[in-house]
Amino acid sequence: MEEVENCLRVITNPREAGPGELSGALGRLDGILREAELDLHPRLKHFLENRSYAKALTWLEGGQPEKGTCGK
Repeated sequence: MEEVENCLRVITNPREAGPGELSGALGRLDGILREAELDLHPRLKHFLENRSYAKALTWLEGGQPEKGTCGK
């Protein structure tokens, strides 16, 4: 889960990312979803599949993300 959170921090703060770090983080998250190597909570998986990265990070930090158009 730490790897997911680290990737989300890079994606949600792109100005702080080093060369290639942003594309690497995006690719890694896509790989995690594709390979299902982590047992992802359904809500986190939903956020990642819909590229709601700020919501995913908020949820991982224990906050309550605002509901989107899908109601989640």
